[in-house]
Parts: sequence; structure tokens; C-alpha cells
Amino acid sequence: MSEPVGPTSTNQWHQFEVALLKYAQLKDWQKVEKVNELMMLALSAQGKPKTQHQLLARRSLAKVHQKVIGIATAEKQAIATEMKQFHAQQDGLAAYELTNISGNVYDK
Repeated sequence: MSEPVGPTSTNQWHQFEVALLKYAQLKDWQKVEKVNELMMLALSAQGKPKTQHQLLARRSLAKVHQKVIGIATAEKQAIATEMKQFHAQQDGLAAYELTNISGNVYDK
């Protein structure tokens, strides 16, 4: 799979894949966003794939990109669930704290 190093070689597309997956698994969403921006710039600058190797590398990158979107979506849903649980517990915690404070007042 030897290819002359051009504006964006298949190895560079692979590096985007590795970085996207690495940062998504670390849940470092700011770095995922930065890599995604750089990837989009490279894709725009490169234009259509010129070789079969480029096409295959881009297909692989697209699969990884979809996987990262899936990871991000799952994380977003998990955070939303945690927030709902947190908000649902707020009233109970506030009532407990109020009961605790009033109990302390009457205990004295």
C-alpha cells in the first residue's frame, strides 16, 4: 500500500482515525472537536480521492467517525440521565436538610 506522500496520505487519514478514537475513549470532547475540525479542513482541501487507497482510507475514516459519533451520543445520553436523576433527588435532599435543621432546633 505504498503511496507517494501527497497533500493527505492514507497514513494521515489513519492518524485522524487513531486520534478521534483515542480522545473519544478518554472522553476528551474538546480534543475530539479539534481533531474533527482539522479532519474536515483536510477533507475539504484534498477534494475527491484520487486513488483506490485514498478511497479505502476515507471509507475507514468515515466508519471510525461514525463510531465516535455513537460514543459521543451515548455519553450525552448518560449525562442527561444523570442530570434527570440529580434533579429528581433535589427535592428529597432539600426536604431532608430542612427536616434535619428543624430537628436540630427542637433538640436544643
